[in-house]
Amino acid sequence: MSINLLYGFAFLIPFMIMPMVLPMVVLMAQRKKLTDSPNARKFQSMPVAVMGGMVIILLISISFLVMNVFYDLTTLLPAFCVMTILFVFGMLDDIILLSWQFKLILQVFSVLLLFFGGNYGLNSLFGLFGIYTLPLGVALVLTLFIGIMLLNAVNFVDGIDGLASGLGILVAFVMGYWNSRHGFVAQAITSYTMVGVMSSFFIFNVFSQRYKMYMGDSGSLVLGLFIYCSACPDPFGSAMGGFLADNYFISFMLSLLSAMVFDLVRVALVRVLKRKSPFHPDRSHLHHVFVDAGMSHFLATVLIMLLNSLVILVWYITSSAGMQVGLQFFVVIAAGIVFLWMPYFLIANARDKRSRRYTVFSIRCVRVSKKIDIFYYFMRRLIDGRRRTT
Repeated sequence: MSINLLYGFAFLIPFMIMPMVLPMVVLMAQRKKLTDSPNARKFQSMPVAVMGGMVIILLISISFLVMNVFYDLTTLLPAFCVMTILFVFGMLDDIILLSWQFKLILQVFSVLLLFFGGNYGLNSLFGLFGIYTLPLGVALVLTLFIGIMLLNAVNFVDGIDGLASGLGILVAFVMGYWNSRHGFVAQAITSYTMVGVMSSFFIFNVFSQRYKMYMGDSGSLVLGLFIYCSACPDPFGSAMGGFLADNYFISFMLSLLSAMVFDLVRVALVRVLKRKSPFHPDRSHLHHVFVDAGMSHFLATVLIMLLNSLVILVWYITSSAGMQVGLQFFVVIAAGIVFLWMPYFLIANARDKRSRRYTVFSIRCVRVSKKIDIFYYFMRRLIDGRRRTT
């Protein structure tokens, strides 16, 4: 079987199975009352099933078993085992709400398992600031910091329908291309599998009312672990090719994860400055100001994905121009600030001052969202059928 056909199957298997599995899980969650209830900080008006992690890990497992018949994926077992552990405890958190201290210890343990047991860690800065190979202690501390940040980044942005899965699609697709260009077939198969999982989940999460399901902590931890493993280059010591990202890997991953990372950093900084815990829930995310201004969840998700893509474009242009590695790193940071911080501060400031510009902006957001609603309700009827939903 050709490599490209393998990648196609990796995408299609979970994408086609999801419509058969997800409705049954939604029904089970509703009967067992495993749902997320509305509150002052959330957008839904009714309880929504919160067992997305179960569907995601099930489809990944099925795809892993099937694709392993055609290509040896056993080198990915360490990551898959840790992913399963995180899913189990994430599911417990969805049901009984574990303490943040316990979750932090679990995340540290998971990163350590992957660092020592699977060689998933940041052992080099690839020439950034003139640094290449890192000492073991420095690599471990840096890996723990980045690993915990990425494991929580998905949960931070998982506030509106489709945003976490939409960004997951973007990250997985780009990493699939990156891995395939380097000849990392097993990692590329995993990435395209995640594209299939997230694409199908996105459709139900955004457009369906009858079969709507949230990722929950179990799903966000699984996706976060995939992103963390993707951010750890060359985990099995394979020789890298001459692809563009080799010389700019740090800024490449920063641009790819910019919507998650920049939102997490800004929210955490603002909360700390207000003398609150970085984990204290509030409505200070970028998607909150977009939705509060009148955007639909779908429009806000697409816009944030577009802003993320613009940062990736800046990375690509500067890399193609051969910009010095350190300078390019700061250019990518500047792009993240311009595209992902400035919109928040400008809109939030206009909203707080109740300016006329904000009123005009809000009216336009509502108008564009209503135009998109034609497509939205078409998709809902296609997924849910003609039967009226409540």
